[in-house]
Amino acid sequence: MPALIAFAGALLIAACGYAEPQFRHGVSNFAALKYRQGFAHFDYVNPDAPKGGTLVLATASKFNSFTPNIGKGINPPGLHVIELAMVYDPLFWPSDDEPGSFYGNLVESVALAEDYSWTVFRLRPEARWHDGVPVTARDVKFTFDWIAEHGMGGVKQAFGFIDTIEILGEREIRFRFRDVSGLGPNNVMVMGKWPIVPEHYWRDRDLTQTTLEPPLGSGPYRIADFQPGRYIRYERVPDYWGRHLGIHRGRHNFDAVRYEVYHDATVEREALRKGLVDYRVEAEPRYWATGYDIPAKDKGWLVMRRHNYMSYVGFRSGIAFNTRQEKLADRRVRQALSMAFDYEWGNRALNHGLYDRPMSYFPGSYLAARGPPSAAEHRLLEPFRGSLPAALFTEAFELPRSSGFGDNRGALIDASNLFGEAGWRTHEGELRDESGRPFSLRFVIRTANERRTLLPYVNHLARLGIRSTIRMVETAQFVNILTEGEFDVVFGNFGAGITPESGLRGRVHSSSASSALTNWAGIDHPAVDKMLEKTLGARSMDELIAAARALDRVLLWNYYYIPLVGISGPRVVYWDKFGRPEEDPPFRTGFPDAWWWDESKAQRIAGRESATP
Repeated sequence: MPALIAFAGALLIAACGYAEPQFRHGVSNFAALKYRQGFAHFDYVNPDAPKGGTLVLATASKFNSFTPNIGKGINPPGLHVIELAMVYDPLFWPSDDEPGSFYGNLVESVALAEDYSWTVFRLRPEARWHDGVPVTARDVKFTFDWIAEHGMGGVKQAFGFIDTIEILGEREIRFRFRDVSGLGPNNVMVMGKWPIVPEHYWRDRDLTQTTLEPPLGSGPYRIADFQPGRYIRYERVPDYWGRHLGIHRGRHNFDAVRYEVYHDATVEREALRKGLVDYRVEAEPRYWATGYDIPAKDKGWLVMRRHNYMSYVGFRSGIAFNTRQEKLADRRVRQALSMAFDYEWGNRALNHGLYDRPMSYFPGSYLAARGPPSAAEHRLLEPFRGSLPAALFTEAFELPRSSGFGDNRGALIDASNLFGEAGWRTHEGELRDESGRPFSLRFVIRTANERRTLLPYVNHLARLGIRSTIRMVETAQFVNILTEGEFDVVFGNFGAGITPESGLRGRVHSSSASSALTNWAGIDHPAVDKMLEKTLGARSMDELIAAARALDRVLLWNYYYIPLVGISGPRVVYWDKFGRPEEDPPFRTGFPDAWWWDESKAQRIAGRESATP
């Protein structure tokens, strides 16, 4: 009988048109995996970390639904966050001390075709949902089928490369891929990070509707208690099926993680100062500089430090020009508008000089363009020479810089000259086109900090004869405005995995140009499409670097954005109640999953006379 089964399996493989698959315990981007099969633990964790304590965090999420991945309702933090899988397990888990390496989580082993046209996952036999039911190939297929049919636009598009899904057995599943923009290991990586949901739980429930029924999960935590608008508390699952795996040993150490809902950043900040919250990311430079000068900081009880974060690169804030608007379709106009923005003055006067200006769409990484194009980049870009500025082929890209003082008059003169080249002239104090129509800009924003950033810029634009309006709206209005395209300028962001993934299509590819919900600037350029295809379809590290840097150049020289704040390690403030590994891994500091509760430190802080003046 075993021989007959083996023969039948060989026939199946031959009929399906692919060779005997070679299974591995993980997948990487062109490099060898650092950790061998069956490894005991990651080097950057404490495998003997104690369990216990309750970590209290803050969130602004006004959650009203536990249904994952739908366009309605708001999920709480921790429920469906890809990089902090608490309730749902993903297929793979990334290593934080090597780039582009993912190790099997629900997946025991993975096979990938040499041409990346298919992959086969074998699931771990011990993987279980919290009700004891095994995790099977049906759950994986159900998850990705649901995304294909009902997923939100950006998510649905990110998985558009999946062609067919075939269940080969209770724990084995094959995905075939269509070549939508170049096939590579990144397809498996983006799939591997997505949390899997239980088919037997959701098949009799409506995954398209919101619900506050705590869901069935498979991960290290479950929802224990909650009140919408106030808090949600997760409790550690003591018999979590994956606790003995090398990717999990030394992690998930808090007995409970509680998120308190704060609707205002000032109130949240004060809650941390008073010890009601244990840990906070401080994104505002002015408060980082002066907002935590309290006695507890002097005593060493309140810690301020910078965490590592290189899993993603890009910028978390930038001014996006809507190129769907005729007046912003000309690259010279966008360049002139970029020149009028005095970054150095704003960074000095408004942000205490804490930021380094992003000069790339992949700042600080090996993907960022450097100097003039290399020979490999030239070969990729040459077919598009007619649609690209000549300087791209000979010069390094540089955004204009100022001294940070004065009125930046030289940049405004250069900007005015560029407007002139594009057919705009100043007449009676107004910038007008040849038919006499004035140039005006509609800024749509969501926060007071965005307004604060824009006001000096609007003043500079007025000197060029540009009339501007700033409209602040709440999130639902903002989404509607993006959907309708009724804006000229918004604050957007740009992010890419340190190993670029298919989600980039939704941000820069021409197929997404009509959707401002993902492609803020309406980027629609054949060179961008081709460089993206080459990036995602790279077969070696050299090919990846050349293609990504060429893509970076095309995006930069077309001035789709004014990049403002690069994605970087967060500035964090926390009460010193924790133990943590001696060294942070380079790609992501392992908070909270690799930290643990230190009862002696917590008692010392709990006994303080006063944390604040």
